[in-house]
Amino acid sequence: MNNNLISVIIPVYNVSKYLRQCLDSIINQTYKDLEIILINDGSTDDSLKICQEYELLDSRILLVSQENRGLAASRNKGIQLATAEYLLFVDSDDWLELNTIESVLPFIENSDLVCFSFIKQYEGNKVVRSFEYNGKYDAAFLQRRITGPIKDELHDPSHLETMVTAWGKIYKTSIIKDNNIFAKNINEIGAWEDGLFSWEYLNNAKSVYILDKAFYNYRKFNPISMTSNYKKDFLNKTNFLFDLILTNLKSNNKSEEYYEAFNNRICLSVIGLGLIETYNTTSFFSKIKFIKTVLDSKYHKPAFTKLKLKYFPFHWRVFFFFAKYKMPLPLFLMILMMKKIIKK
Repeated sequence: MNNNLISVIIPVYNVSKYLRQCLDSIINQTYKDLEIILINDGSTDDSLKICQEYELLDSRILLVSQENRGLAASRNKGIQLATAEYLLFVDSDDWLELNTIESVLPFIENSDLVCFSFIKQYEGNKVVRSFEYNGKYDAAFLQRRITGPIKDELHDPSHLETMVTAWGKIYKTSIIKDNNIFAKNINEIGAWEDGLFSWEYLNNAKSVYILDKAFYNYRKFNPISMTSNYKKDFLNKTNFLFDLILTNLKSNNKSEEYYEAFNNRICLSVIGLGLIETYNTTSFFSKIKFIKTVLDSKYHKPAFTKLKLKYFPFHWRVFFFFAKYKMPLPLFLMILMMKKIIKK
């Protein structure tokens, strides 16, 4: 391993419109001791051409091309090639503040992971995301928080995935490689590939530093990367993901607090499942039937019996009241309202 060097792994797929902004934010970092690994994942636009251009401009760039295999395979290839003591992932349609690495890197000296916040970048608007935590914590705390929220953490369900992402973190490369940690294929689990990667990493870490400062710019208006479309068989994939999480909890003898967090994650997943169903081309009544299927599914039905509504603010309490007591029609109407608000 090269001490003081940090590997920046950037999977690239059909992002020619945004790629230059991403790459400029990396090569112009105030911290210069970088190994920049670009994995071109079978792009069919001008992304490869742009990567080749930057490879000629900056000797720190290593460019590798492969047939299209997806984000997980690209990240895994980058991990395989990384030679630095530390690494971080950057998605190729996002970008970093220019002082990110210089500002964040010192915090990993006495921790196994640094997690820093981000800015959601919409067209014409941006939202700074706060973690509501700052400082050094046991890795188990962040792992439990990634598993799901408990008690007062339920006050804002939109925080469910705030600290789950694979990006926005600096890792120790040795922990990843020594424990054979790799990204899972989203085609198998439907979603949450970042969560499984982070969860497994934290299972092999002792301490983390949560830095509640926004350095990562997360683009929310790239139609290629957005998840606002219908995903067939998403409920079955979600249940398969829950199978994986439950297996991890059992095999690692996790405490009851983890199971409470997992139970709440299951309940909150009805939001995403419902939003994705709104993009289905079937009839309105077929969508209601799907919501009923979710509420009766093997994980959701028992989970909602344990959900404590008292920790939610009023509007969310109403939403989850409908879910808890199996009222698919008013629940779906609230999901449609939610979709309109999100699109504004």
